[in-house]
Amino acid sequence: ALIVNFPPATEDKPSLLKHNDVETLFHEFGHALHSVLTQAKYASFSGTSVPRDFVEAPSQMLENWVWDKSVLDRFAVDYRDPSKKIPEDTLDRMEQARLATIGTWYRRQLSFGMLDLKLHMSTDEKVFENFVEISNRIITEVYLAPPKGTAFVASFGHLGGGYDAGYYGYAWAEAISADLVSVFKKSPGGLMDKAVGKRLRDEIYAKGGSREIDKSIRAFLGRERSLDPFFEYIGLGDTK
Repeated sequence: ALIVNFPPATEDKPSLLKHNDVETLFHEFGHALHSVLTQAKYASFSGTSVPRDFVEAPSQMLENWVWDKSVLDRFAVDYRDPSKKIPEDTLDRMEQARLATIGTWYRRQLSFGMLDLKLHMSTDEKVFENFVEISNRIITEVYLAPPKGTAFVASFGHLGGGYDAGYYGYAWAEAISADLVSVFKKSPGGLMDKAVGKRLRDEIYAKGGSREIDKSIRAFLGRERSLDPFFEYIGLGDTK
């Protein structure tokens, strides 16, 4: 089951989700599929029991579905009049807005990843006495200066919540996810192509961590990995 924190329904209307809520729902559903569809023999290699810098890739990949109009038209309608769907130009503006701030987003992710690695790789015991100073310095240099008197690192749950020395994996996995979704986009059925979906199930979800992830990725792609789809995703390539 997915346990989420979405706006509840009221007496006069159902629970209505913002686009980023739907994106979150698809993301977490990607993790659920990874667990539900596993066929690994041992639990320690099943589903999401994969390397930390890959575990987010299948779920990040599924986020792409909520940016596709043909997918959104299946469910994203006006609950009062299902014939009213999200206009194409609205989605275009949303995509433009995403790209307009994507550089800032990755600077944020990079700063968090660098902070995470700095704290976990240090052999200097004094690092534990200077968490806040080290955190604020790295975030200021790479991202944006935090407000004076604040201690972001004190609430950075990923530092000790399972992503220890592995926060970089979010951005790393996003590059992989862009490559994975490119197979769907180039297929006859697009994001709803059944043959590609079956291959995703067999080569990625079912295998889990029971074989080397690079082998699973290559088996699904049918080729070596490429960064070109990721460059397109962040607006640095031909997005058409």
